[in-house]
Amino acid sequence: MDYHRNNEAEMHKTPIQKFYAGQSIFITGSTGFLGKILIEKLLRSCPDISTMYLLIRPKKDKCPESRLDDIFKNSLYDRLRKEVPNFRKKVVPIIGNFDVEDLELSENDKNILIREVSIIFHLAATMRFDEEIKIATTINIMATNTILNIAKRMLNLKSFIHISTLYAHCNDNLKLIEERFYTYSVDHKDFITSMRALPQNDEKLSRMASLWPNTYTCTKAITEILLIEEGKNLPIGIFRPAMVMPSANEPIVGWGDNLYGPIGSTISILLGFTRFQWCDPDITANLVPVDFTVNALIASAWDVSNQCRTGKNMLIYNNTTAPNAPTWGEYINKIICLNQKYPLKDSMWLPFVFLVPGEITYKIGIWFCHLLPAFFVDSVRICVGRRPRMWKLYNKIHKAIKSIAYFSITRWQFTDDNVQTMWNRLNKEDQQLFPFNVRELDWTKYLIDFHKGLRLYFLNEDDSNLEISRINYKR
Repeated sequence: MDYHRNNEAEMHKTPIQKFYAGQSIFITGSTGFLGKILIEKLLRSCPDISTMYLLIRPKKDKCPESRLDDIFKNSLYDRLRKEVPNFRKKVVPIIGNFDVEDLELSENDKNILIREVSIIFHLAATMRFDEEIKIATTINIMATNTILNIAKRMLNLKSFIHISTLYAHCNDNLKLIEERFYTYSVDHKDFITSMRALPQNDEKLSRMASLWPNTYTCTKAITEILLIEEGKNLPIGIFRPAMVMPSANEPIVGWGDNLYGPIGSTISILLGFTRFQWCDPDITANLVPVDFTVNALIASAWDVSNQCRTGKNMLIYNNTTAPNAPTWGEYINKIICLNQKYPLKDSMWLPFVFLVPGEITYKIGIWFCHLLPAFFVDSVRICVGRRPRMWKLYNKIHKAIKSIAYFSITRWQFTDDNVQTMWNRLNKEDQQLFPFNVRELDWTKYLIDFHKGLRLYFLNEDDSNLEISRINYKR
């Protein structure tokens, strides 16, 4: 009887569920925005996973198991706890530190990974666009090299998915970004050697990194070169997501927990701080919900394993937005209109913003409408014995706007044939279980849910104070 019951359950698994059944998975970046959703979705939708190893930073005041227990207390995992009550037994922490080249992995942990792991998701990275080049190189390039060397020794490796960025190759020389490898005059070995040997502000370092708009895209592009040069004959896939936004549907509608990309600047606009945004209102906003991104990520590991068995080379997936996605102007206007219906309680001024594609016009607006008023307000605060804060706040806002401006004032085109082909390879059950076809996303509903999520998950405002907020908004 048990045999027939188990056999029937096996028959009802989808191809992706069968692929993950009995597998041990190694995930880096597990405590980040994308990592949290990936863990939740894998454990909930592929409950027959054998073990999930999560790379976690060491902390003096907490043991790894306690850190994991704290992470899983988040409401993000409520649905997982309900549907898969025993999931926690499958999750094992691996102590590692991305601030050092070898990750400070113990020999015992390395051996466990080599012996047990069959699927790798390498998500960990520094997301700061203005990160010092040496730090960005250590975390984004050298750490990847360490994981790649471990992967080469893995006995049962089926798939190694590296998370890059859709903008790794966006520079003034390229306007069409395809799902292929790009080469540069910079050699990855020479780059790493220079990072180790030269001081931070050395002219050679600046010259090497000058091909890219920031250190984040620079180190991501060189990591791709590292993988193709050093990862030959391995089942590797490079996944390039667009700007990852809060969830559309699961596990919680509108959930998010970081201010990277346009999220921080959007909140600044809604709070009334930002009056000038450096972007072209007619350019499509390259946004993808995090749950769509994670579903495509999960499917890509399955796809890479299948394709590599047929002799295909390393695969690249451009996880870009849909042709019907809103422009930046439509996105901002919709969010501001929604704010009239769902205003923020702590908004300081009525939100409105000028979208400015020109750098000079933007800088003039910033100086006269942001920085000089902030300087005046702080001067008054100092005179009355209070701490200055406005100048620092507006400098921080301006820094955040500037970091993403390059990607919202230039028109790039992206191909996503591999992603669309992968979607078409999925059967109907997997398409329902792992939906990632962003062409089917209802953008009007998504932006409404996104705005509500900003209020609830970023600003801790729920509907209990909505009427008061509406009254204040009309004053």
